[in-house]
Amino acid sequence: MRDISSFLSSPCFALYRLPRTGTVHIISATNALSATDIADLVSFSKDNSGSDGGFVIAPYDKSRHETIFIPAQKRTHINSITLPHEPQLLSGYEESDQKRYMDDFALMSEQLHSGRALKVVLARKVRLRLVAFTLDILRVFGTACQMYPNNFIALWNTPQTGTWLTATPELLLSRSSDDRCHTMALAGTMPLSNEAALRMGGWDAKNFEEQRYVQQHIFKVLGDLSLHYDVSDTRIVRSGDLLHLCTDFRFPTPQSVGLLLDWLHPTPAVCGLPAKRAHSLIAEQEHIERDYYAGYSGPINPDGTFGLYVTLRCLHLVEQGCDLYAGSGLLAESNAYDEWQETEGKLDSLRKLMPLRG
Repeated sequence: MRDISSFLSSPCFALYRLPRTGTVHIISATNALSATDIADLVSFSKDNSGSDGGFVIAPYDKSRHETIFIPAQKRTHINSITLPHEPQLLSGYEESDQKRYMDDFALMSEQLHSGRALKVVLARKVRLRLVAFTLDILRVFGTACQMYPNNFIALWNTPQTGTWLTATPELLLSRSSDDRCHTMALAGTMPLSNEAALRMGGWDAKNFEEQRYVQQHIFKVLGDLSLHYDVSDTRIVRSGDLLHLCTDFRFPTPQSVGLLLDWLHPTPAVCGLPAKRAHSLIAEQEHIERDYYAGYSGPINPDGTFGLYVTLRCLHLVEQGCDLYAGSGLLAESNAYDEWQETEGKLDSLRKLMPLRG
């Protein structure tokens, strides 16, 4: 593997690998900029061809945290990351969050039954305490690239955000070289071990309803912006040991991609419906601070193309360990045990990247 230590020693860097590709892209900079410093770039104006590009990191709630941009002052790529044959085993333990989650679930369920919202996404944050902090985060990134070929894998660090890693299956918005955009309605979760879920007929009504809410949100946003779009049939996609329902939308790039992003995010897949009510419920009832979990991140290229992905299946390095994030969509008929198990399956996709001893 080409020596990339000079990039990772920079105050700000991002490594990323696009879905179903092998190339790892690396950028670095001496400073990361806040969104107010890069308004023209974040709005993706079509005449921005003079930019060197970079990497965008947006939070779940822009009123609480900054959107950050790492300009590509230095850029390189490698074909792959070669990992040692022996797995990295860590010494540590998890701090249980089950009581907090069940308390949050009960409060959210009460609000859903009262009709305050149709759907709310409830998130968890699990603290992994390491006895000896020897986590090789580059190795975790490489393992994620190998284990999740269909996902967007990214590792970034800035003074404003700290160090985060995501292995997400969900595209928020991309723009290709033919000046067309792509977004998706990805929701619903079933384990790969459930063979029935490999067929559309094996999915239950609750999962279809969750995914339909996301579709309806995208239909409304594109319609309100008078965008003519092509929509695919709903399909089943794999993310590690989990399966999801996905519908793709493609359309010409609008005049203001920044406005489109503001209307798309946060989607019902990470927030709920109606959006404002669900957002308020999360702020009132959810114990955790989401930070950059359920925000979006990804590259903006010098030619004006970009790929922004919802920051899911992610971890945040903290002192003596890391925080793991996952969530699931709650409807009025949701069962606490089933939702807990769904989040456990999503957290397992991160646990497998850094297994604990014994």
